[in-house]
Amino acid sequence: MDGDGDPGSVGQPEEVSPEEQQEEACAEEASGGEERPEEEGEEEAAYLDELPEPLLLRVLAELPAAQLVQACRLVCLRWKELVDGAPLWLLKCQQEGLVPQDGPEDERDHWQQFYFLSKRRRNLLRNPCGEEDLEGWCDVEHGGDGWRVEELPGDCGVEFIHDESVKKYFASSFEWCRKAQIIDLQAEGYWEELLDTTQPAIVVKDWYSGRRDAGCLYELTVKLLSEHEDVLAEFNSGQVAVPADSDDGGWIEISHTFTDYGPGVRFVRFEHGGQDCVYWKGWFGARVTNSSVWVEP
Repeated sequence: MDGDGDPGSVGQPEEVSPEEQQEEACAEEASGGEERPEEEGEEEAAYLDELPEPLLLRVLAELPAAQLVQACRLVCLRWKELVDGAPLWLLKCQQEGLVPQDGPEDERDHWQQFYFLSKRRRNLLRNPCGEEDLEGWCDVEHGGDGWRVEELPGDCGVEFIHDESVKKYFASSFEWCRKAQIIDLQAEGYWEELLDTTQPAIVVKDWYSGRRDAGCLYELTVKLLSEHEDVLAEFNSGQVAVPADSDDGGWIEISHTFTDYGPGVRFVRFEHGGQDCVYWKGWFGARVTNSSVWVEP
């Protein structure tokens, strides 16, 4: 009977030579190598974790801020403490030119908040100088002949010497002309905890002017509103009279800074307006330009 039919040969284990054992061991090592990328990642993390803190801070400071907060902070307790600490964010501020390299290191307690606020710092008002006509403005009241956008310096006016990029202004008429913008702070990137706890300064500015041949009135009202548009803080300039041939002789800046305004602020409502004092047809009322709302670090 051949071997296939030999009952004694069925189920008997074959002997394995030492050479075959060595080959199997090598094969196991090779198959285990499929998981090496994960092991290498762990080794790299362990290597980074062994770095001295100043060197590790410099490595972390090269990463995007969002990645630091959303990913690196979750790696381990040490990294969490570094991401939450001031030295890392001070270093990022210095690297990105937000503060001088040799500036005082203990001037601020919350360098992370300073970093994010500085990166977001910009004028939150749209079309502040009339380059897009009245685009972006709401609740527009066209008293008299209504608002009109004019080129600087305009009739009986002066140039805007404070910023050479400003080329136009809004001119009001013989009855009150008003316009407003409502800024959604969360939509602009400012989160609830920051607004409620840190309460960063909110700075509003406006520029107004009259004509040399006609007096006028100007008014600015700014409100900080809650989610349901309740008024939590307010600034009102009152009606400011600008006489003809005013001694100021040009553009006048008005500003106000909101601080310690309490939790709950979600919107800023900016409204300004003007009219002339002589009731002349046309656009002899207050002129406004370069309006701004800033959230300061």
